[in-house]
Amino acid sequence: MPEIEFTIDTETGKCETQINGIQGSACEKTAQQLRQVLGAPTTDRKTAEFHIKSQTRRRVGSNE
Repeated sequence: MPEIEFTIDTETGKCETQINGIQGSACEKTAQQLRQVLGAPTTDRKTAEFHIKSQTRRRVGSNE
């Protein structure tokens, strides 16, 4: 299940955001929407989950 995790440092006000459960371009689209709401990030790191390629299974058979 996709989720967005926010960690806020109450002393400095620094907010760290991590997107979980969304891969590839869908993750980038979600991050772009967050940037529109929260403003430009000071850093932007792609997690290992971002780089996972979605697997598409192709099924070949007759339609009887």
